[in-house]
Amino acid sequence: MKERKNWKDLFPTPIYTLASFDIQLPRSEEEKTYYVLKSKNWVNVVPVTKSGEIVLIKQYRHGIGEVSLEIPGGIVDEDGPDAEFDSVIRELREETGYATSPSKIRLLSKFSGNPAMFTNWSFSYVALDVEPIHDVDFDEGEDIEIVLKSPNEVKQLLLDGTIHHPHMAAALGIYFLQSK
Repeated sequence: MKERKNWKDLFPTPIYTLASFDIQLPRSEEEKTYYVLKSKNWVNVVPVTKSGEIVLIKQYRHGIGEVSLEIPGGIVDEDGPDAEFDSVIRELREETGYATSPSKIRLLSKFSGNPAMFTNWSFSYVALDVEPIHDVDFDEGEDIEIVLKSPNEVKQLLLDGTIHHPHMAAALGIYFLQSK
């Protein structure tokens, strides 16, 4: 592909910016305008207790108008080489009150939010031996319930579609594949 040029921020919001750019199509000389959503990177974390349970959260999601069963996660607000790692620690603490030693947290994988439309990446981590240490510190508008499930229960929740957020399902799937 040719270089993307003439980037324009068309409609900024607190979460995304609708943007456009021009690019020459690969098999012709035609130049076309494409539209994307620019966003900060995202993180999520599979928190596993010392007894092997997985810490899940239930929270209302405005997009679907329903409560969603997920793993903790959020937007990477910081910059720098450790931004994603630091965001995982923060989101785990804020949404669940759980924490662990930084040496027990590792990257599982990196996914595109949606390569056709989003410019950002989603980083998935696992945090082992987590314990409830802190009070929760929800963002404004968050109302989260903490749920502990065994790995087998989580696998069933994935299979029956109860856990339906694609980034969360991908993180859990990678965790289970790497845990074999």
